[in-house]
Amino acid sequence: MTSNKFPPPPAFSSFDTQMMTAKELREALETLWAWVDKAETAAAEIAPSDQQISEARQLMSTIISERVERHSDEPARSAE
Repeated sequence: MTSNKFPPPPAFSSFDTQMMTAKELREALETLWAWVDKAETAAAEIAPSDQQISEARQLMSTIISERVERHSDEPARSAE
């Protein structure tokens, strides 16, 4: 059973990743990753639902895809 004791995921889902700067994308990804890491290691009594974690991971995937897309046409650059 989940509780409201764990903070909700960062509210990046309403952002348009194509309109974010590279710095904003990086910071959003770092923030989401930190939340997911804490959420997955939280005690069962306070952990958020698997659905919330999955949604945060999907948003992370969207951000990563945008970052890769921006760098895909630059010679000698990797995605990260």
